[in-house]
Amino acid sequence: MAAEMKPILEMNAYAGGETDDPLLARRQRNFGAASVLFYQRPLEMVRGEGCWMEAADGTRYLDFYNNVPSVGHCHPGVVEAVSRQMGRLNINSRYLVEGVERYLERLKATFPPEVSNVVLCCSGSEANDLALRVAQASTGARGAVVTEAAYHGNTAASTELSPSAWKRGGAPAHIRIVPAPSATAYGNDIAGGFAAAVAAAAADLHAEGHGLAALVCDTIFSSDGVHADPPGFLAAAAAAARAAGGLVLADEVQPGFARTGRMWGFERHDLIPDLITMGKPMGNGFPMAGMAARPAHLAAFCEGVGWCCQTNSNSSPFGQRR
Repeated sequence: MAAEMKPILEMNAYAGGETDDPLLARRQRNFGAASVLFYQRPLEMVRGEGCWMEAADGTRYLDFYNNVPSVGHCHPGVVEAVSRQMGRLNINSRYLVEGVERYLERLKATFPPEVSNVVLCCSGSEANDLALRVAQASTGARGAVVTEAAYHGNTAASTELSPSAWKRGGAPAHIRIVPAPSATAYGNDIAGGFAAAVAAAAADLHAEGHGLAALVCDTIFSSDGVHADPPGFLAAAAAAARAAGGLVLADEVQPGFARTGRMWGFERHDLIPDLITMGKPMGNGFPMAGMAARPAHLAAFCEGVGWCCQTNSNSSPFGQRR
């Protein structure tokens, strides 16, 4: 009998059990059931530099695993920039700060010109949560299509987009799951097969009254096992989603910021998304993230949910400062 396949997030997780490691015992007391660690024997890391990490026993590890530092651990330029700004000013976005606009203009120069508004946030989970809400507001639909082992975050909305995080039960009623774009699932026609699966999922969402708000893809399909080829295959699925009234949400938390050899994963597919999300690699681990959108889609969202107190004459300005 074949061994049971573990969910992807459990494949290299510490399984628990007796331990004589006092730090591990403290971790389990503090985190409780939410403690998730790598490796059969968890490692205590004490420092990092570039592509190396060092454990408490002095062992150095070449880091192929960490998904946050996009330019290496403790990059001196990042350390200096973060330290300088933290020593000068650290506030919310209700004030004009020239450095923020300069950064966003440089970031937007790497996007297709159609995607020209950016909202800053703190994590990829938050960015995907916001992007889904923008898609729902813009389309008037609620449904989303994701791949079978996708992971898009841990907020309420982004967990619903993350089959790899579900331990019990099936998909929420407004979510449809399709196989990842692989030859195993679709044979020699990955583009056509994946597009047909998205179209069928969208049709089912419409039939059930949910409609399609978005096709949500990590553009390298990293949680599904990494599916990058053939270049361009994602464009057909994007066209199928748009034909069904949905938007295309490119989750760039993992592939973005040049990790795949191009600045963005969607570039491999000559695709212009409607929404682009970024996570902590945006700040090399500093809790900085973002969601980029076509202006019309963001404006549709802000008509119903706003950060600007002037748009609602019945609201007090004192409840709007978070």
